[in-house]
Amino acid sequence: MYRESTKVPCREACPAGVDVPRYLRFIVAGKYAEALAVIRESIPFPAVCGYVCPAPCELKCQLAQVTDAPEAIRTLKRFVADNASGELHYPRILPTGKRVAVVGSGPAGLTAAYTLARQGHSPTVFEALPEAGGMMRTGIPAYRLPPDVLDAEVEAIKKAGIEIKTGTRIESPDSLFAQGYDAVFLAVGAHRGVRMGIDGEESPGVIDALSFLRRVNLGKCPTVGRRVAVVGGGNAAVDAARTALRLGAEEVTIVYRRTRAEMRAYPEEVSEALREGVMIVFQAAPSRIRANDGRLELECLRTRPGNKDAAVPPQPVKGSEFAVEAETVIVAVGQDPDIPAGFSLSPAGRTISIDPETMATSKTGVFAGSDCVTGSSSVIEAIAAGRRAAFAIDRYLGGRGVIEATPATPAAITPVETHYPPPTAIRNETPLLSVTERFKGFPLVELPLSPEAAAFEANRCLKCDLPIVVEEAKCTSCFVCQLVCSLRFEGAFDTSKAAIALLPVKKSDGNVDIRISFDDKCDGCGLCVRYCPFGALTRGTMAVSKGQKPNAAGK
Repeated sequence: MYRESTKVPCREACPAGVDVPRYLRFIVAGKYAEALAVIRESIPFPAVCGYVCPAPCELKCQLAQVTDAPEAIRTLKRFVADNASGELHYPRILPTGKRVAVVGSGPAGLTAAYTLARQGHSPTVFEALPEAGGMMRTGIPAYRLPPDVLDAEVEAIKKAGIEIKTGTRIESPDSLFAQGYDAVFLAVGAHRGVRMGIDGEESPGVIDALSFLRRVNLGKCPTVGRRVAVVGGGNAAVDAARTALRLGAEEVTIVYRRTRAEMRAYPEEVSEALREGVMIVFQAAPSRIRANDGRLELECLRTRPGNKDAAVPPQPVKGSEFAVEAETVIVAVGQDPDIPAGFSLSPAGRTISIDPETMATSKTGVFAGSDCVTGSSSVIEAIAAGRRAAFAIDRYLGGRGVIEATPATPAAITPVETHYPPPTAIRNETPLLSVTERFKGFPLVELPLSPEAAAFEANRCLKCDLPIVVEEAKCTSCFVCQLVCSLRFEGAFDTSKAAIALLPVKKSDGNVDIRISFDDKCDGCGLCVRYCPFGALTRGTMAVSKGQKPNAAGK
């Protein structure tokens, strides 16, 4: 008997639907090329996501209910990208003869182009900046995402049959249609910084965070002086603050109007900023900037909390004025998409209005997605938007909105079997560069895992994608499975509240057998499997073909 898994939380939480458990099993088996091929089934940026993805998959990982922390999915994705060898071999696809123009070479634009090429179309990507990559290139510091990692991913995407034209700004779709393109996908990023609207904001020495990070990433490092003030609480603010330290600033202060718990920046980035010496003043907002002989004074007021849904913003407290002195003030209070006016598309506030089903804009043949539609988004969200757009454009061009084949690898993707580590196995800590070594240029802060650490970490996975196989003959009615199950659902030990039941069945000879059953609230988390001491509950393997039920032994 077996219990099919009803869902795979990590895969469901990933905007691009990466098959996490399958590539983790390949890591354990040491088959890194196969693991990379699994990731590339869904995303063309395995390395970039391995370095900078916010990992929404980890927030849903059910392993955290068993041990100390969720699976280190993002770090393991990076390990695969760093260690897999061999070229990707793309299957030959019959060309459709259709040409698609993609405006913007960020994660959404390049993903759309990559997917369209795999559907037989001929995509051309137009990028206004001198290098491809969009916000991955200009908005993420090198200590988080090394440029050579991004370069390698862009080159791999180009080999799928994509042309990229840099230094080419597109102002209108009409010029593209006139060149013979059959469809246009607008994927421009949110590269325009939002101003604070306070006196003195135009003073020399005041710069928006996106412009600041862009200059640094393109090799035009500005002089920031000894003291730097940063306004904001998102990733751009934290990235700008940590970058300023690497440019020689001795004191960097972030001013944020809400609490630390409300910061939009990734928690691990905030923690590392504090370790590096960045000071953060919470519940404070700038009121004006004074300039005096090359020095700036950022005048601020303390704030009292608004509410969590931001309907009521934090309110300034009268008489609570204080000032932060600096040579440079970096503003990171928001970002808007830089949409070419010549596209003349129906607006939705500061973004573009689209049909949510087809991603089509108000202009026939023009589609849009990611930041220019949703506002600023993460890399993985942009990748998912680019993929959806490619499917929609393929249907518009007469296709079925599917990818006929996945990238092949030198070795076939075969099933692997692994064994569970002890239930107390804890998450591997990702090694980090010492703080004293971080300011000699822009060295990578997060260091790689060893193969041994990666295999151990990947083997913590509960394998939520595989069925729970039941061998009732091995059950001794110890009730451990019911106890841990009820603890998960009720927060206390109560076998009557468990999603698994042990039912005694009296046989004709007077002996009693145990029948194990699961009710509808069971979601296949695997706690019962992890803690069963007698092997009555195990996980099935990928060797079980679709539609075929494993026998009692799970074979």
